[in-house]
Amino acid sequence: MKMLAAVVLSAFAALPAFGQSREYQGPRLQAPDATDQIIVRWRSGAKATLSAAPAQRAGKLTSRSGLAIQHKRSSTSTTDVYKLDHALNGRELQSVLDKLAADPDVEFAVADKRRQIQQIPSDPLVANQWYFLSAEPAATHTDEAWDVTTGTANTVVAVLDTGIRPDHPDLANDTDDNPANDKLLPGYDFISDARVANDGDGPDDDASDPGDWVDAADRATAFFANCTATSSSWHGTRVSSLIGAKSNEGFGMAGAGWTTKILPVRVLGKCGGFDSDIIDGMRWAAGLPVDNAPTNPNPANIINLSLGGDDECSAAYQSAVDEIIGQGTLIVASVGNDGIPPGTPSNCENVLGVGGIRHIGTKIGFSNLGPGTDISAPGGNCVNDGPPFTDASPCVYPVQVAIDSGSTVPVAPTHTDRVNRPNFGTSFSAPLVAGAAALMHSVNPRLTPDQFTTLLQESASPFPTSSATTNAICRVPTTFVQGVECICTTVTCGAGMLNTAAAVQAALKPFGIVQSTATIDPNVAVNISGGTSFAAPTHTVASYQWSVVNVTGATPTIADAAATSTTVQVNGNSRFTLRLRVTDDAGVVDDTDFAMVTSTPPDAQTPPASSPIGQSNGGGGSFDWWLLFLGLLPLALPGPRRRKVASGSAGRSHRRRRREHFAE
Repeated sequence: MKMLAAVVLSAFAALPAFGQSREYQGPRLQAPDATDQIIVRWRSGAKATLSAAPAQRAGKLTSRSGLAIQHKRSSTSTTDVYKLDHALNGRELQSVLDKLAADPDVEFAVADKRRQIQQIPSDPLVANQWYFLSAEPAATHTDEAWDVTTGTANTVVAVLDTGIRPDHPDLANDTDDNPANDKLLPGYDFISDARVANDGDGPDDDASDPGDWVDAADRATAFFANCTATSSSWHGTRVSSLIGAKSNEGFGMAGAGWTTKILPVRVLGKCGGFDSDIIDGMRWAAGLPVDNAPTNPNPANIINLSLGGDDECSAAYQSAVDEIIGQGTLIVASVGNDGIPPGTPSNCENVLGVGGIRHIGTKIGFSNLGPGTDISAPGGNCVNDGPPFTDASPCVYPVQVAIDSGSTVPVAPTHTDRVNRPNFGTSFSAPLVAGAAALMHSVNPRLTPDQFTTLLQESASPFPTSSATTNAICRVPTTFVQGVECICTTVTCGAGMLNTAAAVQAALKPFGIVQSTATIDPNVAVNISGGTSFAAPTHTVASYQWSVVNVTGATPTIADAAATSTTVQVNGNSRFTLRLRVTDDAGVVDDTDFAMVTSTPPDAQTPPASSPIGQSNGGGGSFDWWLLFLGLLPLALPGPRRRKVASGSAGRSHRRRRREHFAE
């Protein structure tokens, strides 16, 4: 059950927009989970039934179910396979099975469903991509999600980073002159300083990565004096390959979304990038106008930011985030690699901050943690002591990615592995979440940013509560650095560990949305509506059911508990939870809770003189406004706050550099 993830108060006009207007071609799903066959086992003591002819046993089932059921074959002396007169699924199928199981002669009646081979891509490196598979405790179960969807070309993920190597076979566009088959969409380079850009000019429509190395000659200049000497990272190519490397084509690695489109937006170069360039890139990626830049014809559904700093969210970033969320675009950001609280932009309100965990589910030593971390995903770890790695002693759990072999300028496409430049950092936790969101979008493109976040958090696997490698419990760093492995809590590492398969299944459920006010007056009927609730594509909402739970004070009355829209009234002071259950045409349900209170809450009344409990200064008004605020939030989500407070000034951060969340 979830608390309200998207709500409209009566004083407000509309819900956030449901994504972009591009034509939706439908999810890449397997055939509906329907069957026209069932398996029935008769009780061994049902001698009369077992001695009857198969056709008579089928007739017995026909009479009980109301369907024309034929005997197909027997598996054992007590087990038969039967054919229904038409295929059923969901609630209708379960109703038939329940009727049959109610027969005292029936031991069980179950669906005889068709199973498929698991969708494991043919890419030779996928065996090393433990984080996509399901064996390790922290693995994301993406392989199980692939049995439902491998993504669609209607999903666009923008990668704001160092650009991309468009010649890498795992990302390169096809040469068939058919744009529909292209992996990479036309991107843009927003780096305004040619020294940072390292490509000889400023902003342009070439988002390819020329390399971001910093050498001794660079550091000898005043501009790069405080930068660290480093080889080219090819960071944007790494991140993009996790989200959407071309898959199942017999080469290289797999990406989360096999057909997901990547929109490369170059905002980082030598020694990082400036806030102003990053913010321009964010806005452009979402389809918002940016001065002196062309209109983006392919607005992103999801933006990945594997970058950041260690300060508070500035007004400039928060303003951009607010606009982007208003466009219906989800923003996913890594929390950083310093063992301190998450910094900008992951700590901005409405940004989904991603922390890093080891293969066993404990926090990676380097990962930031605390409020602003909304969920965690694998970030790579080696178990053994570290470099130099050899064939005899490799890094055991790195995150394998696409890369170029050049240490400065591009040389040749390749991949990291367990010996050569093993890859880890929260920069690579974030794209695992962005890739999961891309698969969710492929099956339900109506999801809003809040709904993405709600479902990702609700479906997350719980953190392990103990570990064979550490006894330390993660604490929110205040005056100290939590730079070692520790056992995650929902306060420190978010709602749980990313479970892509569960998130995709959650996206296929209906989504209940309550429209009402948070505060009502006693003895007044207040309108409540679930009319903007929706089901996944190919399904419809079949029924609505209203109820009240957790009542303190007078008990509310709902006029028509089965109506799409109705009224609720309470004849007295009360605090309660309004619950809407929506059920789709396949029998799948979703519960949404909405906290409501009368204008004078029951615990704000003056208690009898004999009672020492519940003394109050009558502050019902402030509580009312607090509930109005909560009405716009996902309530009672596990883990840290969903929304994060922005502070600071635009001027203070306008030209501040951001360092990449990349550790090697």
